[in-house]
This record gives sequence, structure tokens and C-alpha cells, in this order.
Amino acid sequence: MTTPRTEAADDALRRELAAFPDEPERQHDRIGTLYAFRYFNYRLLWAGDVFTAAAQWIQQTAVTWVVLELTGSGSLTGAVGLMRSLPILLLSPVAGTTSDRVSRNRIISVSQMIMAVLTLIVAFDLLAGTMQVWHLFVFTLFVSAAQTFNLPARQAFVFDIVPRRVIPNAVALSWLAFSLARSLGTVGGGLLIARFGPANNFFIQAAAYLSVMVTVLMIRGQKERETRVRKPFLASMREGYVFVASDPQARISFVLSVISPALLIPLHAVLLPIFAQRVFHENAAGFGILAGAIGFGGLFGGALTASLNHVERRGLLQLFALIIMAGGELLFCIVGVMTGQLWVAVPFLVVAGIAESLYTTTNTTVMQMIAPEHLRGSMAALLQFSFMIMPVGGLIAGWSADIIGAPTTGMILTTTALTSALLILAFSSRMRNLKLSDLTRARAAGE
Repeated sequence: MTTPRTEAADDALRRELAAFPDEPERQHDRIGTLYAFRYFNYRLLWAGDVFTAAAQWIQQTAVTWVVLELTGSGSLTGAVGLMRSLPILLLSPVAGTTSDRVSRNRIISVSQMIMAVLTLIVAFDLLAGTMQVWHLFVFTLFVSAAQTFNLPARQAFVFDIVPRRVIPNAVALSWLAFSLARSLGTVGGGLLIARFGPANNFFIQAAAYLSVMVTVLMIRGQKERETRVRKPFLASMREGYVFVASDPQARISFVLSVISPALLIPLHAVLLPIFAQRVFHENAAGFGILAGAIGFGGLFGGALTASLNHVERRGLLQLFALIIMAGGELLFCIVGVMTGQLWVAVPFLVVAGIAESLYTTTNTTVMQMIAPEHLRGSMAALLQFSFMIMPVGGLIAGWSADIIGAPTTGMILTTTALTSALLILAFSSRMRNLKLSDLTRARAAGE
């Protein structure tokens, strides 16, 4: 007897075969480190990932440094990051549902154009010498709004251009692109500030955003989207949140996804420039080296994650990676304040970057593969929503650094993250037992 569930599964198989007609012959191929690059559309998307991530990290380096130069305040440095949380808070549900209902490459291209225009305005503002701190607050607010729509569409788009069994490899390679861009963007951004001033950073960002728009518009022949009777827009938004709240695996995975944005990434975003100035007595180039060390480690971590396509215990992989990431950053804080030597402390950031790649890529893959197809964009938006906590953590970290110093603040944050990961490892059997084979099977009707 044919059931609605089997009919939906058959429809999903038909759509995948239409998009990837040679996939049956590839079913038994070994998925190596670079396997997803066999798909032309994915290569285009990956190139866009590099450019857009590079622009974002150059932007973060430039904005953070300019605010610190203008004000000398760790609190304001954290506060400008807080502006990123407002669009995420207000627009993430809308962005996720839009990504499930509107052409994803159209969403990506339009958002990239908006970011390019805003970035050029700031570049000319800096060149004219009229920059004020509130300009950067407004810029951060509107760029974050565009990114809030960009990211869910980008993450969900992967499912439209590669088969399901290739998703873990494709997500890992996308994170590799992000790490490559972060390594080059932060180091390059810091060097450009030191040599030419921050305006050049913003001109490079604008060029990168426009390049992404071009690559995305070149993508053709992606997988046909699922056809079903659509609920009203507000009901569709609610459905994604109900799914995460009601599905036990989605719920614990979401909790795990919050730890790094809340406790560890604030060290990257807010405390590193303070470490560069007040602990290591370096200029913007030193800050770029510190931030780039995490991205450099992410390159190795991304390549490692892309090679782990057959590792079954995905829950343990996430937890161990988070423990190593928190431990590496804790040691960075301790060694940095004890020695005052940048090059002695940098290796611990490299280790943290490797672990961050494993943790973030695996968590993103799990959350995306748990979701039903028609909620893919909503799930990506929910992952982005968890990062709303990051600017709040950054504000608290900056305020705390002004009172008790960046090293002590960093030690408190990283110790809390390490303790949280150990508690989940000890008490969550569901996360310890999560396997890749469970994820690659269809989890919901229509997949």
C-alpha cells in the first residue's frame, strides 16, 4: 500500500535523479576530501563562499579596529558588534521562511549587491575623513540585515546542488572556504590598516561582494524544490521553531550550537584586539596575526573535516572538538598573560581554529540533515539565530575587559565553555550516540 510518506520519498528521489542523472552510477564512489568539487554548481558556490567570507572578515577586522582607534573603549568595541544581533533577532525567522519559498540564488545575489553598496559608502566616508562611531553602528546594522537573509539561503542552497549523501563533504568544504577567507582576510585586513588605512579594507569588501553576486547568478540546473501546499507565511515561520522544540535530537544539537557563539567567539571578535594592544603591545598587524591564526587553523580543520566522511560518531566528534577549542583558547589566555609574547601564544589559537572547524561544520551538518526539506532554510535561520548571542557575549566580554582585563575575562569565558561541553558529554547519551548513518537516511516525509 502506498502511503503519503512513501509517495513523498519517491518524489524526493525523482527530483534528485532529475538534477543528478549520473548519480546512480556514483552511489558506490568513495567520497574523498574534495569529492563535492565534482559538481560544477558547487564549485561556483564554493568560490562565492570564499569571496563573501573574506569580505566579512576584512569588515570585522576593520570595524573592530576603527572603533577601538576612535574610542579606546572595549565596551564600545563590543557594542558595535551587538548591532549585528538586532537584524538576526528581528529578521531571522522571516529570512529562513523566505529561503524556503523564494529562489535562493536570487536572495543571495540581491543581498550581496546591497552589502556592496553599503560598504562603498563607508569606504568613501573614511577617505573623506568624516567617519564617526555612530556611522559604523548604522553600517553594521544594515549589513547585518542583508547577511541575515544571505546566510540561510546560502547554507540551504547546498542541498539544491549536490546529492544528499555528499552533503557532509560539501558542508565541510564550505567551512574550509570560510577558514581560508578568515585566515587571509584577517591577516590581510590588519596589514592593510597598518600600511594604507582602513578605507582600503572596505573597497576590497565591496569588490568581493560583487564577485559573489556574479558566481551565484551563474548557477543553473539545481535540484527542483519540493512541491507541496504552502502554509501561510507566519505558520511556516512557526513550523521551524516547533520542529526544533519537539525533536529531541534537534533540541540538543541546537543547545550545543549556542556554546561557541556565547562564550568562545567573543574572544575572537572583541578580546583579540585588546590582547594585541595591551598584552602583546602590537599594532593592527599583530591583531591581524592573532585573528588569522584561528583562520589558519581552520584551514587544517576544514580539510580534516572534509576527509572524515565515514566517521560514524558525529555527536562525539562535535563534543571532543568543542572541548579542544575551549581548552586551546584557555591556554592562549594563560600563556599570553604569563609571557607577553605573541608568537608563543599564537599556536594555541591555531589549535583552537582546527577544533572550531570540526565543531562548527559537524554541528551545522547535523542540524541541516535533521530538518525536513521544506524547513531547510528555517533551520539555517535558526542556526543563525543562535549567533545572536555572540554580540551579547561580545558586549559583556568588552565590558568585563574594561574592568578586570582581557586575559581574566578570556579565562572565565573559555572555562565556562569547557565545563559546559564536559557536562553534555557526561549526561547526554543522545549526543554521544548520534551516528552519521542515522543522518543520511531520510528523517522526514519528502526526503
